[in-house]
Amino acid sequence: MGGKPAVSWQVDYEQRVNPELMTKLLHQAIPVLEAVQWKVTSVTEGGCESILPLTKASTNQHGTHQAALISLSADYTGGLALTTLLRGVPLAGIHPRCTDEESASLWLAAMDVKYRNPSTGHLIGTCNIAPSVAKTVQQRYFAGKRVLVTLPVTFTSNGELVAEAEMRYFAQPSIQLKPTKANPRISPIFKQKLKASARMIAGLRASSETKNIRVDRGHERQAAGPHGELLANRLNGVLPQLKDMVIARTRHIDETLRAVPDLKQVVILGVGLDMRPFRMNKELGQPTFFELDLPEMLEERERVISEMPSEDGVTRHVMAADFKVDRISDLLTRHPEFDPTLTTAVVYEGCSMYFTEEENRGILKDIASLLQNADSLVWCDLVRESVVEGTTPSPEIKKFTDGMEELGERFIFGCNSPVDYFDSCDLPKTRSTTVGEFLGLHDPVLETYQFVVGSKV
Repeated sequence: MGGKPAVSWQVDYEQRVNPELMTKLLHQAIPVLEAVQWKVTSVTEGGCESILPLTKASTNQHGTHQAALISLSADYTGGLALTTLLRGVPLAGIHPRCTDEESASLWLAAMDVKYRNPSTGHLIGTCNIAPSVAKTVQQRYFAGKRVLVTLPVTFTSNGELVAEAEMRYFAQPSIQLKPTKANPRISPIFKQKLKASARMIAGLRASSETKNIRVDRGHERQAAGPHGELLANRLNGVLPQLKDMVIARTRHIDETLRAVPDLKQVVILGVGLDMRPFRMNKELGQPTFFELDLPEMLEERERVISEMPSEDGVTRHVMAADFKVDRISDLLTRHPEFDPTLTTAVVYEGCSMYFTEEENRGILKDIASLLQNADSLVWCDLVRESVVEGTTPSPEIKKFTDGMEELGERFIFGCNSPVDYFDSCDLPKTRSTTVGEFLGLHDPVLETYQFVVGSKV
């Protein structure tokens, strides 16, 4: 970063932070703000004004604003004032279609609200950042440094002071939240994003009621928890086909594993909260499971599993891995229990869309080097290029990908020719199908999602 904003205030106001746009984006991201009709009324560089109307939904038994909603309004009024200083930088979870490389993560760290008078009218919230503070914020952020700042927010109603708040925020380039080899310490925010995605998928599996798939819903529901079920319901409301996609994906993997003769090893890449080792262990003849994911995700996985009834006869080996840095083949071949000559199935589920074309090619080639048994294979799911490029004619898919971006899960890779792509990854024997074909349903949304099974011979 160069130390100063890259665009003018006028351009930034029109494209990123004007009141109409920010009200719309915040309503989408935080539905309670829309429910109480909160909105942004004015934005300046370093300033924000909002209104919390006096309505039935926003008031208590005395007909005055609820204190908790005043605090909520303070959070987003001060947060938006801070956002205006990050000129040209999209806000993670708020602005659509932004990557960790370009976005800022902004969170409330602490707050102190003093309530002075009852609020008997529409509540006006105001945050104005002092020029000296604003200059320091911009200098630090655009120099690539973390920002920690306390901002004042005041509330008036009918000309009277209702409340005063001190809101402490931190802001940081989102890319800096990810662990690196130089700085392996992980941010709590990045850890939360990992867990949210895994819980959401578990939530979709837990809500399955189809007769065409065997799901141990007790395991899946406990893995998801209320957080996962909430996220699943939220995205399901945007893309009704999402449940079919996840159920079909689960069923296709299950069928693929069942069809492998004398299966001895199952490698699950990005295992998350996949309960397959418990759900299918006996059915698959009790193979050895190798579960790979980031250490923070594995920590959450072990916590969830520890709260479930113990399962006899399940052989699991948990292995920490970062697929952008670590070679999967090196990790596995160094493990004393892994044998590449045994019949092995590698499950690369829900991962490919988050890596670049070349990163995926490197991962798949590395996997291919492990498949030394004639019956060994790799399972992978791929979206079509139109999903990533935003050119699909379906507005539902666009809303869904925007919803995934709110979780910090932007799709960056799609493929229209899975067989050719797998051939370039040293997996010449490949077959693929779309969700629509697999389920026997004619739906353009389901045709954008593909299952691929590849092997070397």
